[in-house]
Amino acid sequence: MYNGIQHIEKAESKGAVTIAEAVVYRIDTDENNRVTAVHWYDAHRQSHKATGKTFVLACNGIETPRLLLLAANERNPNGIANSSDQVGRNMMDHSGVHASFLANEPLWFGRGPAQSSCIVGPRDGDFRREYSANKMILNNISRVAPATEQALKLGLVGKELDDEIRRRAACGVDLSISLEPLPDPENRLTLSKTRKDPLGLACPDIHYDVGDYVRKGLDAVNTQVKQIAGLLGGTELRITTDYNANNHIMGGTIMGRDPKDSVVDGDCRSHDHPNLWIPGGGAMPSASVVNTTLSMAALGLKAADSIKAAFARGQA
Repeated sequence: MYNGIQHIEKAESKGAVTIAEAVVYRIDTDENNRVTAVHWYDAHRQSHKATGKTFVLACNGIETPRLLLLAANERNPNGIANSSDQVGRNMMDHSGVHASFLANEPLWFGRGPAQSSCIVGPRDGDFRREYSANKMILNNISRVAPATEQALKLGLVGKELDDEIRRRAACGVDLSISLEPLPDPENRLTLSKTRKDPLGLACPDIHYDVGDYVRKGLDAVNTQVKQIAGLLGGTELRITTDYNANNHIMGGTIMGRDPKDSVVDGDCRSHDHPNLWIPGGGAMPSASVVNTTLSMAALGLKAADSIKAAFARGQA
């Protein structure tokens, strides 16, 4: 498991300074469109300015595009790094569903890691031309609570209640299923015209539709889950119909080779501003079905290598 504090502490040990409760709201650029400074509010809404030679924006898939749009200036009227009009577009998340059923023998989930296994067979194949891949996580979370709710609804009491809770807890299966979205330019973040945060900055508005590709993928999931339940003698199969958010935010500052249809290059370096890097989930141009944290960390390290190389060439 990874947490960003690991690299924050490493950076601080090398002399970096972390400023808590600081919110950047403006970005200055010069006649060559190089970033020259950022302006930020402290917790008391006092404005400060930080100058530098190289800048990195790493606020992930929502706050980074929000900041780039907020920071529009005279040279960049559509927003920083947004000559392509792709900032805020191509938002993605691993929308998914849950499935549960009772197996015909005790499996006793809930005794170890939260996720005991993962079914990755439907993660790739020629079918992806037509519909979404999926990943099924076999949750290893205690089934006692849902078993109790279900047994109580049956009106049982005493030993019969205890026995039914035990049976359901022992045989209960819970699957968490993630689906693969496509990068759609219409799934986008824009600045709200009516809502502002406590600092007076426009809040983000996000339009998001999973799309027919994911909806067709869910049809395949229903068939696959029914097959799995059947192999385990499953009863009381339930598959949720509402999509749940996994908060694996991707897109918004998508990477690509062509500055006309992307925000950053393969090193997360802005096409528009040679001394600005924008790593993180926002740069991801596709989603697959796998959790994104390690990919985000890898993109951060890739951007760091690029910055180091640019320094060596005198270009940062």
